[in-house]
Amino acid sequence: MNIAIIGSGHIGGTLGKAWAAKGHLVTFGSRDPQSERMRALLESIGPNAAAASVKKATAFGEVVVLAVPGTEIERVLEEAGDLRRKIVVNATILFDGRSADAEVRRFANGARVVRAFHTSTWEALANPRFGVANATLFINGEDEEAKQTVFLLGAEAGFDMVDTGGAEAMAEIEKALFSFWTALSPRFGRDYAIRVLRREEAQSS
Repeated sequence: MNIAIIGSGHIGGTLGKAWAAKGHLVTFGSRDPQSERMRALLESIGPNAAAASVKKATAFGEVVVLAVPGTEIERVLEEAGDLRRKIVVNATILFDGRSADAEVRRFANGARVVRAFHTSTWEALANPRFGVANATLFINGEDEEAKQTVFLLGAEAGFDMVDTGGAEAMAEIEKALFSFWTALSPRFGRDYAIRVLRREEAQSS
């Protein structure tokens, strides 16, 4: 699959590395695709990764992952150009009380928006395995086909994916995870994760 990742920081770079290792073609969208930092990232990933402008990367990707600071959402989506029928994965976070989900939907006109890859630290994204269990990531979206594509990409990267249904449920999960972060990060730092245990898991094991 052709995947565009807008943003090459910890989250974007980590996801790109995981998917390139699975044989997907990844292009990072950047304001400076020739930067030394980008060259180092591409070298660490290998031949399945490239860099281009945000617009060219978006045109390349069947799936477009938005992994930028929340303050950059409007600018980046304006640069991206035509997003109609593209699967846009919103992995951004806002820290000012606004909904990042609403912001992305506002500017990603015509896109098939899926919310995912924002409910974990990048350290857990880089290594989702904790002993015998893998970390849970939460996903939601209105387009079932688009959501299934992203669900499978998450599973391929090593995660236990849980569909939360609608945006309202995801908002409640985000609040809960913030409370967990406040309570647990002083003890465990950043390298910890949440796992949702379901009764059907026990029955099938």
